[in-house]
Amino acid sequence: MRAFYIVRLLLLGIAATLIEGLAFSLDSDTKNRIQNTRNCKACRLMGEDLAGLDLTFVNFDGADLRKARLAGRDLSKTSWRGANLAGADLRGAKLLESNLSEANLQGALLQGAILVQAQLIETNASQADLRQADLRGAKLHGTLLKGALLEGVRLQTANFFETDLSETDLHQQDLRGITLTGCRLRGANLEGANLMKANLGRTDFQGANLERAQLNEANLDHANLSQVKLRDAQLRRASFMGAVLDRADARAADFRNSFAVGASFQGALLQNAIFIDAKLSQARFSNAKLEGSAWKGAQVCEADLDASYRQQGVCEEASFVTDVDDI
Repeated sequence: MRAFYIVRLLLLGIAATLIEGLAFSLDSDTKNRIQNTRNCKACRLMGEDLAGLDLTFVNFDGADLRKARLAGRDLSKTSWRGANLAGADLRGAKLLESNLSEANLQGALLQGAILVQAQLIETNASQADLRQADLRGAKLHGTLLKGALLEGVRLQTANFFETDLSETDLHQQDLRGITLTGCRLRGANLEGANLMKANLGRTDFQGANLERAQLNEANLDHANLSQVKLRDAQLRRASFMGAVLDRADARAADFRNSFAVGASFQGALLQNAIFIDAKLSQARFSNAKLEGSAWKGAQVCEADLDASYRQQGVCEEASFVTDVDDI
């Protein structure tokens, strides 16, 4: 995995060098159009260097800006809806409150870019370089970030919904309180990440690496955690209602005081895991490896546990509604 990212970085460096070698002269009509009308809809600016122009507030909707040179530029409150910015150089660019919805940013260089409160709704930013970028308050609904480089990116207060973050590297990132409801993080690297109090309901983590992650008090209701690596993860007081952890590796994970009613741990590796005082009614553990796990005070009503583990827990009357007729 690490070798893959090193190769990615080398290729991006080569791409940046090639972009810097491209310089095209912008015709006077286009310059006047940008400066006088602030409108460059559907402009063809592939590979152009827009140096010397005031680009704030300009409308670039539907424009072709593939491999354009925009590094370090102030692009605040610009609009790029449906624009093609594939491979564009936007390193260090200021895109404060800009609209990049439905734009193509595939493979774009956005390292250190400021995208505070920007709109990237249904934007394709797969394989983009967003290292150290500032995405605080940005809207990333339906955004494709698969394989994007996100080392050091600032995501606090960003708005995610059904965003694809598959195969991204977010290890050791501070993601406390983040909302990733319904997002896709298949195969993502979140090793050692801080996700305390994060809202991760219905998120798809299949095959992701969450080893040593901090997930205390996180909401993982109905999340897909099948085949994830959760070894030594902290999940105290986390909620897993209806979550699927089938074939997960959660050895020595701490589920203390968690709420996992109806969760599935079938075929999971749970050796030395801690379930003390956890709510595990109706949870499923068939074919799970449980050697050395701790269950003192755990509520295990209707959980399919072997008798030796059930005896360590307790079975109390459920206090939750299970049928509409009970309301």
